[in-house]
Amino acid sequence: MNLNPTPLEILILLVISLSIYAWMRHGAALRRWWAELWKKRRGRRQLKPKSPEVCPWCTVWSHILPGHGHRHARPWREVRSKSGRRKRADTRGYACWNPACEYFGVTDPAVHALVSAGRRGKRGDILYLRCQACGHRQTSRTDTPVKGLKTPLERVRLVVTSLAEGLDLSAAGRIFGHHPTTMARWVERCGAHGARLHEQVLFRVIQAGHVQLDELVTRVKNKTDRVFVWTAIEAHSKLILGLHIGGRTLADACTLVHQVMLTLAPICLPVFTSDGLNHYFYALTAHFGYWDKPPKARKHHWFPDPDLLYGQLIKARSGYRLKFVSSIIRLGERAAFRARLLAQGLTGKVQTSAIERHNLTLRELVAPLSRRTWSMAHDILHLWSHTLWGITYYNFIRVNMALEVQIRGPSKHRLRTPAMVAGLTRRPWSVSDFLLLPLPRRAWLSPLRIA
Repeated sequence: MNLNPTPLEILILLVISLSIYAWMRHGAALRRWWAELWKKRRGRRQLKPKSPEVCPWCTVWSHILPGHGHRHARPWREVRSKSGRRKRADTRGYACWNPACEYFGVTDPAVHALVSAGRRGKRGDILYLRCQACGHRQTSRTDTPVKGLKTPLERVRLVVTSLAEGLDLSAAGRIFGHHPTTMARWVERCGAHGARLHEQVLFRVIQAGHVQLDELVTRVKNKTDRVFVWTAIEAHSKLILGLHIGGRTLADACTLVHQVMLTLAPICLPVFTSDGLNHYFYALTAHFGYWDKPPKARKHHWFPDPDLLYGQLIKARSGYRLKFVSSIIRLGERAAFRARLLAQGLTGKVQTSAIERHNLTLRELVAPLSRRTWSMAHDILHLWSHTLWGITYYNFIRVNMALEVQIRGPSKHRLRTPAMVAGLTRRPWSVSDFLLLPLPRRAWLSPLRIA
């Protein structure tokens, strides 16, 4: 068989071979080049706002808001006789949990009938309380993470503090001698207690000026897919306003923005910034807006709030390298956006530096979130509990060096936590304060014992 290709056939074969070689060697770069060229030709894509129907929490009112109403019981000091000893124990935050009692679930010390009933325990550090109205007895550790634990409080404090400072369960087991499963249960209790603390303390009280949104990726042992940790931070106080763990869908973004909306004061509408993920735009427009019926329309339509300002910081990457950064104002005008940020003492540019710095801090505080680590979480519940305990430790206990202020006196400066800057507390908490803080799930809430 004689092959006598013509020059044209040789040229075609050579072009095909070079094309295959170039595609196999530089296919990814060619695809990115074509995508960027198509974007420049097409221009910025205009996004259409979404309605609250896309949010899984707005469509089904399944979340329980803190601060349930209670029976207007008569204060016990008006019922009891004027004789007898005065109450010496501080019972603020505690409540009688006898359903048949008239003061069931009332945590206000000026109303309920709780008094001290002595101390128990090997060291006498467990206070017992008795309700004078019904005679029900309970310990001061009710509705706390250390309820029913036989391990001394100081030992539990050391373990959970080390776990909140980046130590993983395996290393903590070798240092303290406890089983990793036992310490994991302690972390789960602290995480659930921290969730109740944020739910009750941050509800509709935050006056935020600039909120930054972002997500970081991690792995879980029993899941093959990647897991995303969504967080929101207030740029001035560095306070974490929301946490969600899930995928990277619109429903996950709506869940995070819904948590942020529940923490903001009723008349507060901050400036929002994020990366180039468009799910944030849809989630923000779905939660900050109003229904209205335009002229000649048959039904009501959802319109975003005209005062809502939202900017995206878009990062163009080439592989793992950052090529250039651009910004786009999705909602509002750039002049109004810049004026709002300048009024808060910021640069006026679209930035996500606070949330990016917090992501690094969170990876250092929570061992399962570290990069290239062996201490991955076993499941989503453990990751959620450990991350929420780390955020509680960050918001209320761990002092932030970037938030210190100059004062007069021997110390010349005052260390503050994000909760202190936000006006939630007056001093940094200790881990023992958090472990002994009662947070009832269904009660009329009075001011916290720790301020």
